[in-house]
Amino acid sequence: MDSLGISKLDLKRQNRMQILRQLRNYGPVSRIDIAHTLHITKAAVTIITNEMIREGILCELGEQASENGKISRGRKKILLDIQPSWKLVVGIAIRSNWLDVGLSTLHGATVEHHSVPIDPDVSFEEIVTQISQIYRDIIYKNAVKPEMLLGTGVSIDLSHFETCGVRREKSGYVSELLVTRLEEIGCGPVVCVELTEGIAIAESDFPRTFPSLFNFAVLQMGGRFTGCVSIQQDICYGAHGRCCDFGSISLGSGSTKAPARARLSRKAIGEQLRALRTQRLSPALNTQSMDNPPRAEWIFCRSGFSPEDAAVRQYFDRIKEDYISLLQMAVALYDPEQLIIYPDGSVMEALSQAIAVINAQYGAEVVRLSRFDETNLYLTGAAAAVRQFFTTRGGMTETKGEFPEESAK
Repeated sequence: MDSLGISKLDLKRQNRMQILRQLRNYGPVSRIDIAHTLHITKAAVTIITNEMIREGILCELGEQASENGKISRGRKKILLDIQPSWKLVVGIAIRSNWLDVGLSTLHGATVEHHSVPIDPDVSFEEIVTQISQIYRDIIYKNAVKPEMLLGTGVSIDLSHFETCGVRREKSGYVSELLVTRLEEIGCGPVVCVELTEGIAIAESDFPRTFPSLFNFAVLQMGGRFTGCVSIQQDICYGAHGRCCDFGSISLGSGSTKAPARARLSRKAIGEQLRALRTQRLSPALNTQSMDNPPRAEWIFCRSGFSPEDAAVRQYFDRIKEDYISLLQMAVALYDPEQLIIYPDGSVMEALSQAIAVINAQYGAEVVRLSRFDETNLYLTGAAAAVRQFFTTRGGMTETKGEFPEESAK
């Protein structure tokens, strides 16, 4: 194998990674089923999994239940699963006006997290200070020792890329400045991802039910209209890094034709509502909002809103039609298992109605809202850290590029 450029260490790492992915994607599995799925001998699977059990990475859950109540003959299968508390992981989400920092298990179960508002024009030092305060508080209250931490994942909205010094390379997103500062705080190894990429990883790797999603797209609405495509759980960037750039898709016709991000952004919606107010075309909305423009925008964008003014209703319906067109194009272009929407300042009632229209057309839930929002967005960073520092490394903390037991010899 060494003559072919594949060392025993590489093969061991690969086998461990495949086993962890199998368990992550499908839940508890027996050794014989792992061997059958991965085309590895049962003896090899037994050796590898027993080693991982000794290390505390895997655990045995007991015998697999018989199918249809039948009594099985021979030795029953013993189910294996990832030990979720083997290590804890820190997740950080930096979105346009919120910062979310939390601690979770390897399965994405929340230990504790805190969110604080931040100014859209917040400085880098202010972001680091806020992260440091929340991180130290969580670590202290939960008595977390350094050896208990796997690492930290940070998912960052595009609006804060420049502030945090983030740039994209072929290998992914890089921010030496942010990584250095977080490592100084004690966050351990750090990985950075763009927010929609973090959502995609979390939707895939922290599933509520099994099996995981494999081929899907995530679309961030309302803000920068960024997107992310996951093919066989790998992020696809496209030949020029513009894969899933839905914000550039033209909507409308004639003089109103414009890119999606220009017609459907929160800024564009606020400007249009102020124009209707100036023209005295939104008396009912003005009354609801007590003549407060920001509150009128909040009311217009919230779930359950039903326009009473004719002009407001017309604008609401136009937005809904734009959403329908955008979602139809996305589903047709990518043919995903699901198109997952992170609303981020959308007109929620119009978006919900548009999603219902698309799902009715297909007779299935092909479009849905993301499971990750302001209540648990930090998990998008945590999922990136678990994938980077746990799954792809076969559950091993590397020292100088080697497994600990190898480097100790």
